[in-house]
Amino acid sequence: MTVRIIGASVALLLVAAPAAQARDPLAGGTTTLRPAKGLSGTVHVSRASFRITGGTLESGHARGTIRHAGTLRVRAGSKKVTARSLVIRLGKRRTLSAKVHGARVTLLKLNGGKVSRAGFDTKIARVRARLSAAAAKALGVRAGLRLGTLSLRARPKSVALADTGATAVALAPGAASTLQSLGIAAAPLAPSTALSFPVTGGRVDVKTFAGSITHAGGVALTNGATTVALTDFMIDVSAAPQLTALVGGTRVPIASLDRAALKPSVKGRDIRLANVALKLTAPAAAAFNQAFGTTAFAEGLLLGTAAITASAS
Repeated sequence: MTVRIIGASVALLLVAAPAAQARDPLAGGTTTLRPAKGLSGTVHVSRASFRITGGTLESGHARGTIRHAGTLRVRAGSKKVTARSLVIRLGKRRTLSAKVHGARVTLLKLNGGKVSRAGFDTKIARVRARLSAAAAKALGVRAGLRLGTLSLRARPKSVALADTGATAVALAPGAASTLQSLGIAAAPLAPSTALSFPVTGGRVDVKTFAGSITHAGGVALTNGATTVALTDFMIDVSAAPQLTALVGGTRVPIASLDRAALKPSVKGRDIRLANVALKLTAPAAAAFNQAFGTTAFAEGLLLGTAAITASAS
């Protein structure tokens, strides 16, 4: 008897898009406007910093929407514009819009910019800002007048994971002896090697690591003519963290994750979560007992410890 999986359903994945196209939700950061040299005498605007309150940004690229708190005041002679709820849009068209007298208008047209990374943060420097036709008309100056230069540093709330890294499992002695006593052999399924499962994607919170991590490969448990194949592992880090797998076409919770001894570390855009204890769940214990005709598998059996290595896309 063989219980095997053909592949994972897209509906089961907790990631909305391939990592290369994913836009990260923003948690904070700052955008700073530096007035252009020689601007005084024509248009007056003080250097201003605006707190990033939300939006999304494609990591490492100048594409997305960035919302801000704060007020921008621009004056030319007796005329002035007071703008709030600033929104920067970065794409084929780059603009800064704001609410002026209750209506949203485009104030600045943006171009240029140098993108870099600082850990999980995205930095965009030297974005040239020029007055839109509407803003110039309200101030009584020429359209396209260069107002200054924008620079921003945006901090994501969560990041999409690249298809690099792996989750390696060290089998606990008790679990190993249980399998050996029952004559059950554990063999990796490609592209897994030993008990190391390649990370294929997912998304995690940059502070709490809550989210999901998907994997390729799997492991086959075999005793004689009976094989139970566990594939497409998914780690779900939530209030009740667990590891699930596809078994016989159904996603089953295989192990609960005990993070009591968790050792997280972040270096640049790389995340490592070590010493994650895996304990057998009741549904998995029941399924294994039924498949192999035994009562040796019990809820809470320590399967081993996992070390997860992943990188933000």
